[in-house]
Amino acid sequence: MARGRPRKVSTKEALHSVMIAFWQNGYSSTSMNDLADVSGMAKPGLYAAFGDKEALFEKALLHYFQAYGGPVFSQLQAARKHYVEDFRDFLGAVADLTLDQNTPSGCFLVNAQVDCAYGSERHQELVNSLRESRYTGIKERLLKAVAAGEMPADADVDRAATFLDGQFSAIAMLGRSGISDVELKTFIETGLSTLPVSGSAELLFDVPNAPILRQ
Repeated sequence: MARGRPRKVSTKEALHSVMIAFWQNGYSSTSMNDLADVSGMAKPGLYAAFGDKEALFEKALLHYFQAYGGPVFSQLQAARKHYVEDFRDFLGAVADLTLDQNTPSGCFLVNAQVDCAYGSERHQELVNSLRESRYTGIKERLLKAVAAGEMPADADVDRAATFLDGQFSAIAMLGRSGISDVELKTFIETGLSTLPVSGSAELLFDVPNAPILRQ
C-alpha cells in the first residue's frame, strides 16, 4: 500500500515555527499558506496535527507561554533573592527577550492582546486567561515578600501586582518602538524604585534621586 509523504519536521518544530510567524505578523495577517510555508508541513498535515487556524494560534500562544514564560516565572516563584531583586531579574528577562534580535519584537502575549482586541471570543478568552495567569504569578511573589518581611504588612499587594503587570506590558511595547537597552533598564529601575519595602533599601535601587516607598 502506498505511503503518504513523510513530514519534513516534527510537530514540535512545526509549532515553534508557527508561533514565530504569528508572533511576527499577528493572527489576521498570517494565512494557512504562510503557516504551511514556515512550518515545512503541507496544509493537510497542519490540520491533522493541530486543527484549523484558530486552534493553531491557540496552541502557538500556549507554546510561547510555556517556553518563554515558564522558566521566567519559575525563577520568580523560587524567591531566592529580595523581592525587588527578583522582579529586577524578571523584568530584565522580559526586556532581554523584547530586544533579542533573534526573535520578533515585543512579547507574543502582549502583541496578541492588541491583535485579538476584536478577534474571536475563543481567542479573547485564552489571551485573558494567560494574562490572569501572569498577574497571579506576580501577586503570589508579592505575597511571599510580605510573609518574608521584605514588604510592609499593610502594603497594597493588588495595587503593586497591577503596577508590575503593567510594567511587563509596557516593556514589551517599548521594545517594539526601538528603545535602547540602557533606556529600558532606566525605565525598569525607575519603576522598581516605587515599590514599597521594609527597612533600609537604598542599595536595592540604581536610579539616583528616585523615590523609595518604605515603612
